[in-house]
This record gives sequence, structure tokens and C-alpha cells, in this order.
Amino acid sequence: MARATDIAPVVLPAVPQGVAHRHDLAAVFGNNHPVELELGVGKGRFLIQSAEQNPGVNFLGVEWAGRYFRLVAERAARRGLANFRIVRDDAAHLVRDNLADACIAVLHIYFPDPWPKARHHKRRLIQPPFARQCARVLQPGGLVRLATDHEDYAQQMEQVFLADPDFTPTWRAVGADAPQGVTNWEQKFRAQGRTIHKFEFRRVTS
Repeated sequence: MARATDIAPVVLPAVPQGVAHRHDLAAVFGNNHPVELELGVGKGRFLIQSAEQNPGVNFLGVEWAGRYFRLVAERAARRGLANFRIVRDDAAHLVRDNLADACIAVLHIYFPDPWPKARHHKRRLIQPPFARQCARVLQPGGLVRLATDHEDYAQQMEQVFLADPDFTPTWRAVGADAPQGVTNWEQKFRAQGRTIHKFEFRRVTS
């Protein structure tokens, strides 16, 4: 019988709701390298490739689905990625309650659940209060990068960050102009012929 993969070295334990704690990411990774955060890592293709290709950068991912969390943790642990951590948690909770001010260099939000029915739009991650938390955790000059295949959600994403005084748009691309990404969701949606919308916003320096 194959030995179970020890995922402890790459797992950041989740903080229970209601417990006051903000992670010291320099202590988590054991260095002061810049940290990039992906919300909703899925099968982890983007985050693992990024960690392998950029050893001088730390990568943190959050995923709520237990099967994906375990899959990604095992893949990262087998590769011995010292600059990789994953936490099983709700993305909004992690950003709002467990990250310190100005601790993230780049925030990646790729293909979040669009909650397409109008009565469910309030469940979407990208809302004005969330953008305020993104501004808080990003370093001055830090970036938030977003992608979706859902046109209505794309409009909401862009409007939310354009309306936030701490962000300025730096780049947008739609359809054929959007460069190919590596996430499993993007590969699937492109194969289905869906239009991909991508955006980048910079945290304004004060």
C-alpha cells in the first residue's frame, strides 16, 4: 500500500470564524519574500506552476472544496515546494479576518462562482466591501488580477474596482485579446468557446 502523502508542510491551518488572528506570512514562509495569493485554487495548476517557476516568491492559495484542497496539497507536498501554502477556508473570511495590512504583492481571482441568477448576485465575491479589503491587504503598488467567462460578472468586477478610490486600472482584455491562462477552469471554458474577460488593477500608492 502506498504511503499517504504528508501535506502538513504545505498546509496553513484555517482560523475558525470569530477568532481574532492575522497570519504573519513572513513567519509562515520563513522569509520576507513577496507573497502572491490565489482565491479559489481549484486543482491548483496555476499556483503550483507559479511556485515552481518563481522560487523567490511565496504563493498562498485558499480553497473551500475539500477534495480540491487535498488534491492540491498532495501535489505541492510531493514536489517539496517550500514557497507554497494552501488553506482550506472561505476566501472572503481569509482576506477580511486573517490577513494583515499590506501583506500581499499580487492577488489572483480567476473564475469565481458567477452566481448567475439575479437573486443570487449578493453571494458574488466581488462586491464593494470586498474591494476595500483587497485594498487593505495589498501592498502599495500591488496588483489584483481577475478573470471570468461570465459577461455580467465581468461588468460587475470592472465597475466595483473602478469605483474604489484605492485602485486604478492598468489592463483589460476580452476574447481573442485575452492571453491564454493555465487554470483548469480557463482551459475548460475556452474549449467550450466562451468569451474570457481579464482585468488588472493596481493598488494606488498613498
